Amino acid sequence: MTFEHPLWLWGLLLILPLALLEWRAVRRAEQAVRAMLGSRPLPGLMAQRLPKRRLSSSALRVGALVFATLGAAGPQWGREAVRRASQGSDLVMVVDVSASMQTRDVPPSRLEEARREAIALLSRLQGSRVGVVAFAGDAIRLCPLTLDPAAVRLTLETLEPGTVSEPGSDLGKALRTALKLLPAGRRDEQAMVIWTDGEDLEGHAREAIAEVKRAGLRVFVVGVGTPAGDVIPMSDMSGVALEVKKDENGNIVRSKLDEPLLRELARGTNGQYFAASRSGGDLVRLTGSLGSLARSKKGTRLVERPVARFPLCALVAALGLVAFLAAPRRRLSERSASLLAPRRAALVLLALLPFVPGQANAQSAWARGDAAWRKKDYARAESLYVQRARLGKPPAELLANLASVRAEQAAGDTVAEKALSRLASRQDQAGQLSGYNLGTLLGRRNEINRSLAELRRALERDPNDLDARWNYELMRKRLQDEQKKQQQQSQQPKDPEPGKDPQPQPQSGQGGQGPQPPPQQGNAQPQPEANAPPAPGMQQPMTKQQAERLLGSLGDLERLERKNQRANKAQKEKRGKDW
Repeated sequence: MTFEHPLWLWGLLLILPLALLEWRAVRRAEQAVRAMLGSRPLPGLMAQRLPKRRLSSSALRVGALVFATLGAAGPQWGREAVRRASQGSDLVMVVDVSASMQTRDVPPSRLEEARREAIALLSRLQGSRVGVVAFAGDAIRLCPLTLDPAAVRLTLETLEPGTVSEPGSDLGKALRTALKLLPAGRRDEQAMVIWTDGEDLEGHAREAIAEVKRAGLRVFVVGVGTPAGDVIPMSDMSGVALEVKKDENGNIVRSKLDEPLLRELARGTNGQYFAASRSGGDLVRLTGSLGSLARSKKGTRLVERPVARFPLCALVAALGLVAFLAAPRRRLSERSASLLAPRRAALVLLALLPFVPGQANAQSAWARGDAAWRKKDYARAESLYVQRARLGKPPAELLANLASVRAEQAAGDTVAEKALSRLASRQDQAGQLSGYNLGTLLGRRNEINRSLAELRRALERDPNDLDARWNYELMRKRLQDEQKKQQQQSQQPKDPEPGKDPQPQPQSGQGGQGPQPPPQQGNAQPQPEANAPPAPGMQQPMTKQQAERLLGSLGDLERLERKNQRANKAQKEKRGKDW
């Protein structure tokens, strides 16, 4: 259990002394009555007094106050899936992955610092669409604009010097690629953040700055490195530095931060420049500057949130107050009780009136999910079905609807199809609905044979289902059309392949004998006999687990070989400045 406003829980400490005062007052009143009357019977109206009435009234009042305080604290337990509109901006993260980003003047390295800052910034961009571009001698789009922060984070975590195979550093191409990633629209809602050391070996940066300025896009530049710079380590696949980078003349290369160029880029695009010459950089200032961007609706996404339970606490508190107000304070005669009964009933109804749901909220989550399904809002329908399913043991009809909307959203969702197929085997209304939905879904995917089988089973259960009969006839007609088309294609003569002479027809020899088999060549291998034992080493074939392990190992070796090839390609293809 969690609380949305936990500060209200301090109010429970104030209720404890209040409860002690109530108990003390009740006890002193009982002692006063005993001191005044002693052992004599209660006279007059005191004889109508109910025993321990004051104690129960105090307990009801204190209990109502406790639950009211808990409700104010906002208790939450359980989870529900809802569609939430995203309000944010469009942001492209551009990360330099050239060889110079391995320089360690900013510990542990420039690239590691840039990646760490980008991931930290991502966690503060709730509701914004974010894309990722990496560049070295070329620039590639790694992630389009998306509302999924997990996908962006995964992309950032996999950045490494070999991400872009083309060696070198082309800042101009990176700017143009990121500009293409942003759709034309309100530029005040869009921005670009670049992490780089500013080395532009191709010399195209200033031309690209002019293009970005004409487009009206703001660029926030993070200079990673120090003006003094450091040597560029050359590491192996395990990250161990073997030597330092040298130019084509054999001189050791020392990479330095080109701060004037980066400041010019930020100033020319009405952006800002931030220095990352130390661990952590100016992340706080960068986040504040991005907060000044305009925000608008960027779409909706399905998220999970805790379920608020304060109405339950408020209901319990109200019932406690109603019980306190409606309970009699003394013994009543039958005539008095009959006169007070309507008043108590009216008081209870009046107290419960605020908790009666209005017409707008009268529908259950199941009914609202059906309405969303009819409107083809499958994401909302799935959310409402999941919300209803978590309340208790879900009916089979609800599970059928849930599996159907999941199958509608994701083509080829085998889990949803298996759930529908399992429910279709039931001999009830849920089975009929599941069979019809599964058959219709398979028909849309052009799986005609499976669709006919499911629709036929649905018709066998309910021959009066007109929708199932219509879909069944439609699938039969489609199957007949495909069979006719295949027959027409098979009857057409096949043209001989170009460059090949047609094979001569075998003719009968003398004595009516048929064509003789060609003689065996001297190097031909003899055919094994039918009952011959298998060749040595093949008596025990591999099991499925052994084959999967072998394929997995081969896949790992292939990925490692590709990685080595990219590294070798980056080192061998380009001559001259390749960092």
